[in-house]
Amino acid sequence: MKELKVKQKSILEINMNYLIIIVIFFIISCIENKLIYLICKEMEPSLSNNIIVYLTSIIISVLIYNKYEITIDSISYFLLIPFLVIISIIDFRTSFVYDITVVSGIIIQSVVFILNKIPYAELLNHFEGLIIGILLSFLICKITSALGEGDIGFYGLCCFVLGAKHSLNVFTLSFIVTSLFGILIILKQKKIDLKVRVPFTPFISLATILIMLTQCDIIKIYFEIITNNL
Repeated sequence: MKELKVKQKSILEINMNYLIIIVIFFIISCIENKLIYLICKEMEPSLSNNIIVYLTSIIISVLIYNKYEITIDSISYFLLIPFLVIISIIDFRTSFVYDITVVSGIIIQSVVFILNKIPYAELLNHFEGLIIGILLSFLICKITSALGEGDIGFYGLCCFVLGAKHSLNVFTLSFIVTSLFGILIILKQKKIDLKVRVPFTPFISLATILIMLTQCDIIKIYFEIITNNL
């Protein structure tokens, strides 16, 4: 009987934690919704934007809590969600990334890492991720013009949060997802239009979210497949 009560109490606490996360991110979503139109005054409020903001923020936060509970990683990921949502929606609607959103995200993540006094090696790993994200995206932008200048800082922010270990995975996965989206466009339009510009930040965000939730090492998996086939 005592064990049953303990179990019921534990389940109740877990459910309460999920409810708290949902309430917190509902409030954060309200703030996100207002910030989008304050940052980008050219955008008109729309129901579709509201739905994306609330559903995306709440669902991803619940999934992150389900995987990590409350840890340094989950706090960092929680604080990244609003930036992923705001930047992606603005870029998708206007093809523009505001520097203030990216810089603010990097500053907030820096404060989180410093206040949590994470080990020096781990802190260095995150800053290496930031450098890799900015330098690699800068080179891709200048050499191939496949990325916009706004994507450079956004890659830096996402790689900063995930660390150097997953930096290349963010690039690989974002390009894979973008390619799949491009194939769908070609199949739908039944023609190849090289003039079509696809906003890239939503795909960077999707790649970042997938890595946060799975910690999947795409590069490692690829080389394992190649090695097994040799």
